[in-house]
Amino acid sequence: MRIKAAVILAGAALFVFCGPAVAQGNHSEFFGGGTANFQSTVSGQNVTDNPTYSAGYLLNYRLHFNDWAAVEVNYGHTRYTQYYSNGVGQITSFTQANAKELTMAFVVQFWSRFNGRLQPFAEAGTGGMFWSPVAAGSVAGPFNQNRAVILYGAGLDWKAFGHFGLRVGYRGLFFTAPDFNVNGQFTNSRAQMREPYAGITYRF
Repeated sequence: MRIKAAVILAGAALFVFCGPAVAQGNHSEFFGGGTANFQSTVSGQNVTDNPTYSAGYLLNYRLHFNDWAAVEVNYGHTRYTQYYSNGVGQITSFTQANAKELTMAFVVQFWSRFNGRLQPFAEAGTGGMFWSPVAAGSVAGPFNQNRAVILYGAGLDWKAFGHFGLRVGYRGLFFTAPDFNVNGQFTNSRAQMREPYAGITYRF
């Protein structure tokens, strides 16, 4: 819960300190799109965590300071299952969970092309992942779990028409693999969520 509170406080600070810039320059931008979610397989302490792949969605708000710098707040959601196996490859436990992301990132926008319609960007930030187990798809006894994450990513923005645009990109989230405080699910290893995405932007 402390991770979630820190993200909320950081978002509030962003709103308070950057609000005047929004009012003066109309540099706000909203994004909504779909994601493909691929958490890496990890092993540790004689346990292997082999998660399923899934689809989800990503929402964010981006504030542009100028032509090259911006900050953003992200919310993502997906649902998938972690399968845990022992040293001989036998599945011994599994947990299905809703996974939510709350992150913030600094965005660097590079040179534009095609009369300013195409612009690449890169980003880096931090935040948290929050898993909520689904009882019907899990072994008995899983608990909610939160992890701090490190975020990196890159993508392309295409100005389509008016205030609308298209965005495609790739994001990576590094975190300690979830174990849900269940025996036989502890790896204590670092995992990565690979997340290609695409969607629509609205800038105002």
